[in-house]
Amino acid sequence: MVSVKYRLSMKQTNKPKKSDKAASTAAAGLPRHGLPREGGQVLLLYSLTAVALCWIFPPYGVWPLALVCLVPWTVATCRTHRAWLVHWLSFFIGWAFFLVALRWLMPVTGLGYAALGVYLAIYWTLAAWAIRTGRRHGISPMWSLPVVWVACEYLRGTVMTGFPWLFISHGFFRQLPLIQISDITGAYGVSFLAALVNGVLVELVLRRWPAPGSKISTRQLWLGGIVTVVLLLVTLGYGYFRLNQVDFERTPESHGPRVAVIQEDFPLASTPPYSAAPPQVVLATYLSRAAEAARREPDLIVFPETVWSAIQNLSFIEVERAAIDNEYADTWLYGNLCHVAVSALARGDYPTVNVQISQLERPSMKLPRLPAEGGPPVTVVVGSVSIEQFPEATYPKEKRYNSALVYDPDGTQRRLRYDKRHLVPFGEFVPFRYGCLRWLYLWLNSLSPFSHGGRVEYSLTPGEQFTVFELQVEDQTYTFGTPICYEDVTPYVIREFTWDGPRRRADFLLNISNDGWFHHRVGPPPTSTIQRPLWWLRRWFWQSNELPQHLAICAFRAVENRVSIARAVNTGISGFIDPNGRIYSRVLAEDGRSFGPGVVGYDLEHVYLDRRTSLYGRFGDWFAGVCVLLTCLLWLGAVFERWVLALKHKIESLLRKGG
Repeated sequence: MVSVKYRLSMKQTNKPKKSDKAASTAAAGLPRHGLPREGGQVLLLYSLTAVALCWIFPPYGVWPLALVCLVPWTVATCRTHRAWLVHWLSFFIGWAFFLVALRWLMPVTGLGYAALGVYLAIYWTLAAWAIRTGRRHGISPMWSLPVVWVACEYLRGTVMTGFPWLFISHGFFRQLPLIQISDITGAYGVSFLAALVNGVLVELVLRRWPAPGSKISTRQLWLGGIVTVVLLLVTLGYGYFRLNQVDFERTPESHGPRVAVIQEDFPLASTPPYSAAPPQVVLATYLSRAAEAARREPDLIVFPETVWSAIQNLSFIEVERAAIDNEYADTWLYGNLCHVAVSALARGDYPTVNVQISQLERPSMKLPRLPAEGGPPVTVVVGSVSIEQFPEATYPKEKRYNSALVYDPDGTQRRLRYDKRHLVPFGEFVPFRYGCLRWLYLWLNSLSPFSHGGRVEYSLTPGEQFTVFELQVEDQTYTFGTPICYEDVTPYVIREFTWDGPRRRADFLLNISNDGWFHHRVGPPPTSTIQRPLWWLRRWFWQSNELPQHLAICAFRAVENRVSIARAVNTGISGFIDPNGRIYSRVLAEDGRSFGPGVVGYDLEHVYLDRRTSLYGRFGDWFAGVCVLLTCLLWLGAVFERWVLALKHKIESLLRKGG
């Protein structure tokens, strides 16, 4: 009885008091409140970051928010005691952010839109994991945040073909002095600088609102602030230096060929009939618009990507009609007609163009015509589907490509063409088509709206090389590449087009895109005051932010490689970007000010030539690669710690059992 009382008294003596537990918790910097309160704080702070991020990108463009948007998320990530809460809420708020910011994808593929959001949100969790690991080892978020954030941007821009969209740097596309460092570090350098400013602010907040882990010294905080200010000043100094090197408008020797980009407004859908406008209307409208531009005698006319959906590559057109499979009989006829029409447009033979248009006209349809007197000859670039047939092969018997074709002023189509290399997953191809996982391909293909329930294998084949074309203008020979659609947002693609080590391959680039898949028409506002709020909500949801975001991202490719880019885009935004990233011209409406969705017409400008070198063009993503390497050390450290702690716990358990 005495021994029992003694053991009870010892347990009561050894049991920590509530005041002692609170004191030790405060000393460790751990939260004193429970899960509901802590979860609410984290959710609020994470949501603030997500909302701020949405506003830094076009069309809103509140770029100063980029300097503070990561502060709430990082503070909550560092202060929260429960790691699982950080990781899961980072994932779900990241998913919510991508669902809102990429809502323009939903009309094209609802399932793909949701799945892409899930995949991209994983990088928010990975970033939080690395930052918490660094802080546990005394590395302030002032240093870890910019490195980790850039690493995650790079990975989501490259892994599984990549989706380089919504980088923090993209919010700065109008701030030309700040983005000139892209020719050294790529767009990732601008993201790094913005995240560095966020990191300094995070450390200031954490000094007022303590977090678990070691507190950095005042000297280190001052060092971080000084480094940030110096880098900002150096970036601005370099930016103004680069901007003042060449005045493209006032330097005649920098004026390259005159290029006309054609833009119409034909929205598309992912379900049949895919377009409200019949293909013959699309063809006739574009050709008549090109004839208007040709009157001003450009050196080059550029149409958008696969704009009238014809197959008109020479290897397909030259096949005798009798040799064409019945499946392609109508396709061959339409493709041949389009080929003849574009060839006639290039050589200025408008009566022949009108004859081709008349063959497509129906009694209830009046198609536009070109001037009967004809026009000047001009080089024409047009987007087209190409087919190469292999009747002796087992599988596949044909390969389809998304191509850029060039017609010379004599009407001849060049045999050299560019076949798009960087294809969009599920939009242009379904993975696992060949090999032992073909069963997975067949299932995924059946889910796509373009496969008609799996009956059609619509996957394209990627091209084999980044083709560069020549353009002869009087006694000058220029070279140009034709990145197609989202290739202009993919850094390595534009670099491959423009540079071969220190040697420049292309004098300028022509981006041909078809952004008509993303809805932007909501109709006029209703007269009823009751219905008007719903109309505004529908307008906000359906307005395609993809168009201005696509243009903004393309501006970074121009700076990175010091190359002019002319864009011809169905539904817009078509225009011109100089090698400093300045958008110096767009296709405008009749009022001379409006541009973007719904605007039709053409724009004609000189493309500028830049003979400056580019460190990024020569060495690529070296800066982002260093950030990935450092971040991987944090991830590996976290994994190693978990193994070591698990092993230590197991050894202690065995020792206790043995004792």
